[in-house]
Amino acid sequence: MLRILAGLLFLTSCSLGTKQSGGQDRYRYESDFEYELTDLHELAPGIVKTEKRDPRVGTLEKLFDPKLPDIKRVAIVVFETDIQGTRSGLSGLDKIYPTEQGKQLITEKFLSQWEEEFPLVAPDLELVKSDEVKRSKAFTIYGMEVPDYIKAPRQKVESDDILWLPSGKKTSLYTIINPREMRDMSFMLVPASELMSGPKWSEHNKIFLNDLAKELKLDAAIVVMSDVVWTAERKDKFSDENIPEELVIKIKASTLIPFGKYHERLNILKEREQPVTTVAYRYHEGVVKIPVHISIPEEEKNFEQIEKRLLNPLFKGYRDLTLMTIDRIVEDIRKTH
Repeated sequence: MLRILAGLLFLTSCSLGTKQSGGQDRYRYESDFEYELTDLHELAPGIVKTEKRDPRVGTLEKLFDPKLPDIKRVAIVVFETDIQGTRSGLSGLDKIYPTEQGKQLITEKFLSQWEEEFPLVAPDLELVKSDEVKRSKAFTIYGMEVPDYIKAPRQKVESDDILWLPSGKKTSLYTIINPREMRDMSFMLVPASELMSGPKWSEHNKIFLNDLAKELKLDAAIVVMSDVVWTAERKDKFSDENIPEELVIKIKASTLIPFGKYHERLNILKEREQPVTTVAYRYHEGVVKIPVHISIPEEEKNFEQIEKRLLNPLFKGYRDLTLMTIDRIVEDIRKTH
């Protein structure tokens, strides 16, 4: 009981001072309709939630006043996905399951969408590509090496990467996946985004972040965590109600300021105390829910149907949510100019 109370007190204290806006609207998916950038810009504030919280020393308003240095050069330094997890590595009733290499290929596709769309939304900002981040000296020192599940020079999801599986079949136990050659910055199997994100200052991986920022001359770093899950048609075992078939995509992203850059701003403000912590400039979280139909007769189950019914909506919905998340990140970064 004491542990539960302590945990509740901790969560309550973490949320104090947090300001939140947006994220109340629902995304409408249409398979034959392509949203324009202007459409997504208008939708973004309602779809993507923004949170912020002042650090212990200095306020965000003063630290990122337009009279102080701009945020111009950024990089995605942690990119993880959690895709259709299973219990004990056994498939359930959700029918379609990716292998480890399938999950890694999907993760890399997601990252490529971020790197392709960022310049479209923010041609005035500089995004350092992941290839340059991977080659940096600091990047190779921290974290753990990421397994290469694909073991081939390919990027496209193929028929061996995602399969129709009956309940009880063995499948991938690994759910938290990084792109090849990225570093695993998880700690005690907790995703790095959960450790470093949110509208709070952070102690986690602060030395890595600061060293990388100095080497690559970054003003800020971005941590991205994506959650993807789909459900097949079924009845709830308690209420006997039908559960709709649905694909749910969630993106959580933090714009982080390394403590070295934080100290530079504190010096300008003539603050004597300089905590050695990472500062979350902003935290963004967006969710899209897409109707799917993956409960089909056995004779119709093939990879072409997986592409049509699941992968195509997945990549289209993820792209739209990525664009909207980038839009909110960029709008906040421009407030420093």
